[in-house]
Amino acid sequence: MFFDPNVAFVLLIVGLLAISWELHAPGFVLPGLLGFLMLAAGAFALSQDSPGWPGVFLVTTAIVLLAIEFKYYTHMISGIAGTILLTIGALVLLHGPRRISPAIALAISAAFGMITIFLGFLGMQARKNKPFVGVQALVGQIGIAQTPLNPEGTILVHGEYWQARSGNAISAGQSVCVRRVEDLKLYVEAA
Repeated sequence: MFFDPNVAFVLLIVGLLAISWELHAPGFVLPGLLGFLMLAAGAFALSQDSPGWPGVFLVTTAIVLLAIEFKYYTHMISGIAGTILLTIGALVLLHGPRRISPAIALAISAAFGMITIFLGFLGMQARKNKPFVGVQALVGQIGIAQTPLNPEGTILVHGEYWQARSGNAISAGQSVCVRRVEDLKLYVEAA
């Protein structure tokens, strides 16, 4: 069963997905280990059918392009190119009667390409958004004045007490919005 080129190709791609999961969220260990085992089993099974160099080159180039899409999100350019090259590479990888089925090559390549493009897009969106950690993450957040701010006082934001300053008088208990942070002091206005 493992020497069927279709199963070997699926193992190869699923192994790559599992390894990319481990690299993206390290520490689970199991996806990386299983991915490496599936990748090794798939590569070994494909090597038993004497793959041609053009197919190996196309599949390797496709994997590199899809990795670039996953890491940097090139607005689907390298993702689509990698998907096309992976499909063509899978079709020309093996010669003789034992080949990868065109339907399997297209379906697995398209699925792998779409997953890679989607994850690259999510990564790009996360990088565009404001920081989620540090004091700069407080900008735009809503807090509650714990003491009157005239012009300085204490506010509560995300369960933490902060020294704050406001241009207008704000009474205790009123909602405030953080506008900027300077020297660990929050500059706020009434929300």
